[in-house]
Amino acid sequence: MIHTPMFFAAVPQTFLDKFVALAIDPATGKPNMARFKAFVASHPDNAGQAKFLQDNSPPSSYASCVFYGIHTFRFINRENRRTNVRFRFVPQDGERQLTDGELETVPRNFLERVLMERLQRGPARWDMVLTIGEPGDPENNPTILWPEGRKEMKAGTLTITSAAPSMQAGSYRINFDPLMMADGIAPSDDPVLLFRSPSYAISHTRRQRDL
Repeated sequence: MIHTPMFFAAVPQTFLDKFVALAIDPATGKPNMARFKAFVASHPDNAGQAKFLQDNSPPSSYASCVFYGIHTFRFINRENRRTNVRFRFVPQDGERQLTDGELETVPRNFLERVLMERLQRGPARWDMVLTIGEPGDPENNPTILWPEGRKEMKAGTLTITSAAPSMQAGSYRINFDPLMMADGIAPSDDPVLLFRSPSYAISHTRRQRDL
């Protein structure tokens, strides 16, 4: 999940092109802005997330951040009836973004420290909210939002009671595969969702090699 309600790529090629466009130029130590502007001009599927990030400051804490699944999944019942679903996790602490003043002063990696401090006061919780798709809602493009007013339901609660610094958490040794699903849940034909499984496997192999 990510903290924007939409993704920046409708197809894997946009995903790759953006990372190439943001690659550090050895001569300057920064991305080549002319190259990145060319990417923006040639990839309209990036526009929705870019506008969201321009209009919204980062969250003040992981515990006050909404996390979005962005992809569409198919829930399948015993009669093999399929329902398209998207999901998000809504913080019980309430959603809060940094103010302009805070954005200017917080250290770059403040979110990990703030989460540790928050958990000292007790568990942090998020409600899992499912949004039920209707016929005609896009199911294979994570850059396009569904219309407002769709039926929603709370499906559960995520509770975090403790956390470890990221380098000590062991996650670098674990491969996350979004296509490993519980019975009754299937992926859509979203090309970005289907791209994640093999690409994550490659990155996991490289992490193991570098550890």
